[in-house]
Amino acid sequence: MAKIAQWFDKTKTFLGEVRVEMKKVTWPTQVQVKNYTAVVIIASIALAIVIGIFDRAVAYLLLQATGIGVGG
Repeated sequence: MAKIAQWFDKTKTFLGEVRVEMKKVTWPTQVQVKNYTAVVIIASIALAIVIGIFDRAVAYLLLQATGIGVGG
């Protein structure tokens, strides 16, 4: 029973410390969140396009080198 009480005390202390630290956080504004989200989406799309082009190029080179289709 003492271990359970000790666990609750430690948990209470931890959550109190979390609350104190969360008050120190500088949260982004709504405009910043929208801008960051747009950057992430655009970067993800751009990276997907680059990887797709690279994949097609490698598939084409393999097809030319071996004569064996690799799908697509």
